[in-house]
Amino acid sequence: MANNRNGITTKRERTAARIIAAIHKSQGLLTVAAPAAGVSYSTMMRYMNDYETVKQAAVEAKERMIDFAESKLLANIKAGDNTAIIFYLKTQAKHRGYVERAEIGGIGGEPIRYEINTKDDETRKLTVRLIKGGPVVSHIGLS
Repeated sequence: MANNRNGITTKRERTAARIIAAIHKSQGLLTVAAPAAGVSYSTMMRYMNDYETVKQAAVEAKERMIDFAESKLLANIKAGDNTAIIFYLKTQAKHRGYVERAEIGGIGGEPIRYEINTKDDETRKLTVRLIKGGPVVSHIGLS
């Protein structure tokens, strides 16, 4: 924490230090840290934008919690917890086929390429619009 020319910290610097301490104590839960630091959530977010040290404290606290959760997940996997095993495989082993949904793509994960062969220009335009996800409106005469 920097001191001003008289060796005294400013009110904003003391508030930033309180916010950092609250972030650490709340393990990165910002909605818990804000009232603990005596500020509103929006004030905390403003301090995160103004002070790199506050922002870094939040990032580091979140990373520590992710590490903690991962260690618990791995402990559950080692203990034979099927739910933990399935979760891990679905999120970390997709490349081995552990997915619940079919992921459609081109060769090697490339986008799917389309070739439209039609002599009818209107059909070609509608097909291109459909592929791109745009509105497809056609004037089809009904008799």
